[in-house]
Amino acid sequence: MLKQQDMTETAAAVLHFLPSDKWTCVDDIARITGITSPRCQLILTQLSMAGLVKENGGDGGKFTRCQ
Repeated sequence: MLKQQDMTETAAAVLHFLPSDKWTCVDDIARITGITSPRCQLILTQLSMAGLVKENGGDGGKFTRCQ
């Protein structure tokens, strides 16, 4: 499982800018971090598999950081 200290700088930035109090779409996080939406989607999926973020599958691919 991915540990926070094993993250790339880009993944750490995505996690940092992802709020834990609301659902945020991939495009918004991509815009904030300056990466492409497909790369952001991949990183968010990996973070979700690691248990660091949650995906709201039924609401347009929105994510939130786990607390």
